Amino acid sequence: MKMTIIFALCILTSMSVFSKETVEININVKNDLNQTMQLNSSFGISPLATDILDTDLGEQLLPPAPFKGFYAAFEFIDSTQIDPDGSKYYDRIWTNKDLRHFPDSITNYYVKHKMIFRFGSGKKIIMNWNKNSIPEMVDSIFIKDGFNGLVIKVNMKEQETMEWENDGILELYIHVYYNLKNTSVSDLPDNDIQIYPNPSDDYISIDVKNVVDSIELLDIFGRSVLTAEQNNRIYIGSLPSGVYAVRIKIGNSVVFRKIIKK
Repeated sequence: MKMTIIFALCILTSMSVFSKETVEININVKNDLNQTMQLNSSFGISPLATDILDTDLGEQLLPPAPFKGFYAAFEFIDSTQIDPDGSKYYDRIWTNKDLRHFPDSITNYYVKHKMIFRFGSGKKIIMNWNKNSIPEMVDSIFIKDGFNGLVIKVNMKEQETMEWENDGILELYIHVYYNLKNTSVSDLPDNDIQIYPNPSDDYISIDVKNVVDSIELLDIFGRSVLTAEQNNRIYIGSLPSGVYAVRIKIGNSVVFRKIIKK
């Protein structure tokens, strides 16, 4: 989940395709005294996500251990750190969001999100979510304790709230199984698609060697915000600064590229 993203180019080639757009499931976490975290919590997958903290996708660094007061955060390991002597080390990160990269070439995708909790001055923790916001591509999604559901096991597709009073349970795991069987990916040479200038603060031009059906610009939530003109140009001057994805439809295939609006 790094701050400068090299967008993985991908092309989807199948009869019906799950659009590779951000899937983000929001959860509300509080204790029985209505103490909450300042930032909203969510998890999911995104074609823009990487393996370290993606601040441009809303992943914010939260205070590290020891945790004080009420606390709820996602935890992951940043394995990209290198010591001055060249050796690799692992850094533990706590954040309000945990977005993983949309897989490139597999059909069944499993993700396990780890959450850390502290009760603060409360006696119980309550979690809420909207089960109707869970997309079709999610086959199953469970919240389990560290004993693989021996004490806590909740199907998020069947209920929308859970609570527990056992302050011995300070870690939970969200197990998500994605069914991407309608998605297949193949590489397209970098020189087949050129987008310039990038970064830009006004126009971008898209040169494609293939015949293009449509070109759209998506925000970090996968929403279409602009479409290209007939000459494959897009004026982005009116957009807020940040990271966007260019979605290029070529027949039954879809190609994504990342751009930066200055």
